[in-house]
Amino acid sequence: MPITARSERRPTIAHAANAAAMAALGAALVFTVSTLSSEVQVVRTREASVRQAAGLATAEDDHAYLQSTVPPTALLARAALLRGVMRARTAAEDPARAAQLIALARADIAAARASRPVWGEAEVALAYVELLAHGADSPQAIRALAQSYAAAPYLRDSAPWRIRFGVTVWSRLDAQTRDHIVNETAWLAQASGRNYAYALGLVASTPAEPLVKSRIPA
Repeated sequence: MPITARSERRPTIAHAANAAAMAALGAALVFTVSTLSSEVQVVRTREASVRQAAGLATAEDDHAYLQSTVPPTALLARAALLRGVMRARTAAEDPARAAQLIALARADIAAARASRPVWGEAEVALAYVELLAHGADSPQAIRALAQSYAAAPYLRDSAPWRIRFGVTVWSRLDAQTRDHIVNETAWLAQASGRNYAYALGLVASTPAEPLVKSRIPA
């Protein structure tokens, strides 16, 4: 899903960082979605959650979350996080409403983070919002990426997004965040035989590639 440019450098960086990797973040959050606390929406949301978990989410399901007017603080944390990510994803596809949707997404994610201060997926979601709002190489986005690793050094579903994002802004990262990216990529590569080539492909032709290979047993 494309990202609206706000500077001359942003289109290339944002496209590389976003690409198909955002699907991994969405998948991680979709599978943990909970029902909204609003009694009016409980039944509908439960049904939508079942379909999403089965990979059968409909356009109506997405629309229901996006149009929900329940205040972020009235939602269960996982529901607020899911809605925030969906709003951010829509902002990337709808420049005319991007500013409004990013503000709403930020509020949802803030509520989720407040209810659970150490939550890696929520920090990843914040990094995506900051990327949309300020650009991939902005201090805000890079700080949020670093915070996500501090909260959770290894995230199975969000690892591809974090790794791809990280290597596109490698020169802007501090040594600790770089080390986290290398470790997470090596960990992902060793998770299963199927993951090896995929994980190395995430860092191919980047400064991280030889570092990752050095941490994978021969």
